[in-house]
This record gives sequence, structure tokens and C-alpha cells, in this order.
Amino acid sequence: MDDRTVNIEELLLRILEKKASKEEIRYFSAWIRVEENRIFFEKFKKLWNLSTGCHANKEMLEAGVKDYRLFMENSLKPRRNIGLFKKIASVAAVLLMVLSSVLWMQKDAMVDSLNQKQEERPVSGVILKLANNKEINVLSDSLYLSGEVGEVVTINKTDLRGIAYDVRDSVVVEEGELNYNQIIVPAGERFSVRLSDGTKVWINSESSLRYPAYFGKSIREVEARGNVYFEVAKDSTRPFLVVSRELTTEVLGTRFEVNTYGDRDEVSATLVEGSVRVNVGSRFVVIKPDQQFTFNTKNGTIEVNKVDAARKVMWKDGVLVIDNEAFRDVIWKLERWYGVSIVNETGLVFAQSFSGEFDREDIHVAIESLCANLNITYTMDKDRIILKR
Repeated sequence: MDDRTVNIEELLLRILEKKASKEEIRYFSAWIRVEENRIFFEKFKKLWNLSTGCHANKEMLEAGVKDYRLFMENSLKPRRNIGLFKKIASVAAVLLMVLSSVLWMQKDAMVDSLNQKQEERPVSGVILKLANNKEINVLSDSLYLSGEVGEVVTINKTDLRGIAYDVRDSVVVEEGELNYNQIIVPAGERFSVRLSDGTKVWINSESSLRYPAYFGKSIREVEARGNVYFEVAKDSTRPFLVVSRELTTEVLGTRFEVNTYGDRDEVSATLVEGSVRVNVGSRFVVIKPDQQFTFNTKNGTIEVNKVDAARKVMWKDGVLVIDNEAFRDVIWKLERWYGVSIVNETGLVFAQSFSGEFDREDIHVAIESLCANLNITYTMDKDRIILKR
């Protein structure tokens, strides 16, 4: 396949409908590495999802049409490849026509039905554990802490996969009196929480966060396991500490990620904005934006490397990034991200490195891209994927 013979609109639709051949997936994998193509495909896919009627209410559909039209007008003006632009524009027009029809036909009853389905979609296994060891399903419409803590703090849903702690009155307590809660997130999920001080936290798959329902007067300390991203509310009088396995990360107000999965015997802290001090035992390093601190738990070495921090934390927005990674690491990431088990029955050892970006809903695209690059096949039975020759 090449640019002269490929029908881009048909290819993209087959990719989204999971009907693409191995050759088409291979072409698509190369095509989407171009930044302009990747941006276009994200917009295209969003509009396609909306046109199927499975992810949106009326307001979302209208916003999707407006956003896509603006994108087409401003960002995809024809440059070098006029023919390709015309093809893209034609499929966009078709999708816009479909969306217009959906909006015209969609009555209040359908909107209510879609909203009801959205609300009823389960967040399986995401647990809020209170100080009294009571476990709560985070899908509850309103969550209240009982007893003394409940008198000053409420917990409410912010969206389908998020909660927020709100302090009813100005409360200051001693550290020894704190009531700790914990969010536990299983494979295939992610969740967010806004702490009582305004700090926002995103918790990735197979990860957890332990934290006070409200903080004391001298320090803000939480405990993270797995992969957790923080946007810390500034408070110069109360430092914010994140304890995560061997690392203790100290900040005043910043954006950063800790990763203590322990893959390849490593734990890390990655800084997006601000400044943090990372402590390992008696050693410490102050890192700057776009730097990653890595501690090897096996040999005790410390490294600080320059990275694209914003890209590293795209998972919090629902995008899994694989960046020149080994087969074993890719499998670990896919299993966590999609909540599946992947078994390699090919009998082969793969030395290639892999790169790509995948939405949480695109498990078939992710697996098919992997298989196309390795020239293998796969079968899927519920949450078990078997790689075959």
C-alpha cells in the first residue's frame, strides 16, 4: 500500500470498525506516526464515536460538530497533498451529515436514555476504603463520611471516574488525629480524586492512594502505590509529601508523577512543572521540569534523565503512550491498561522495540498493531488474549 493507491477514508473507517487487514493496519501504524495525521485521526475518531451515538448526549454531539468543523477549517488546510486533503474532507462531510441526522432525530427520550446508560456504566472494582475499613462503591451518587469526620468533610462525585473532598468548615487538626482514606484502582481502570486542600490526583491502573480526609496544620502527606499523577495545590506553610515505596517526594506546589510499579526493578518520579526534591534514604536529588528521577531497586543506582514529561503522563487523559519499548514492557503496559491477560504462545523471542499511542477503548487496534508489526495473529476470549503464529 502507498499514498497513491490507499483510500484514506475507507481505511480509517475500517480501522475504527475493527475490520482492517494486517496490511492496512501496518500502513496505518506508519501513517499515524506523522504528527499531523495523528491529530487528524484523534479528531476524526472523536467525531466517528459521536456519530455512532454510543458516547454522547445532545450537547456533546453539537459540540463535536462545531469542534470538528473549526478543526477542518483551521488545521487541515491543503498543503502538499491536495488529493489526500480532498479525500479527508469528503469523509468528514459524510460524518457531519450523519451527525446532523442524529441531532435532528434525537428526541429528549433518546437523550435521557443515553445519559442513563452513561451513568449506569460500572466502574468495576474501584474501591474507596474509609478509616473504619468500610469499603464503598464509588458509583454512589453522594458519599458521606460518618461520625466526627462526616461533620466537617463530604465526598461527592465530580464525574463518572472522580470524587472530591469538600471541607464544610475551616478545620485544623493535629497529625495524630487524621482519618485516612484509600482509593484502590484495579487493572483496566483509572480514577481521580480532589483532596481536601484542592490537590488533584489521577490514579492509574493497578495503583492506589492513601490520604487523610483532611490534612493537619503542619504537613500534607499521602502514600502512593503504582502510577499516580499529582497537581499539588500551593501552600507555603504546609509542604506536600508523597511516600511511594523507596521514594519520598517533597513539593510546595507543582505537577509531577510517581511510578512505583517496579517494572525492570525501577521506581521513578517525573516532573511536569515546578520543582521537587526526591529522597531515597539519606540521598536526595532536586529535579527540574522535563526531568525523570529513576532509582534502581536492585543495585541502588540513581539516574536523572531528560524526558518529554507531558507525553509521559498522557495516561491521565486516557491515552497510553508506548515509546520505543521492549516487547516485555509493552505486554505489561497493555495488560494493566486494558485489564487483560496476554499469553505469548508463538514460541518466539521478539527483539523489536515498539512505539504507539492507544485510547483505553481501542484494545483491538492496540493488539492488531502489535501483531501486524510482529507478523503474528491472536485470539481473544473475554479478558484473555493469546498471541499465535
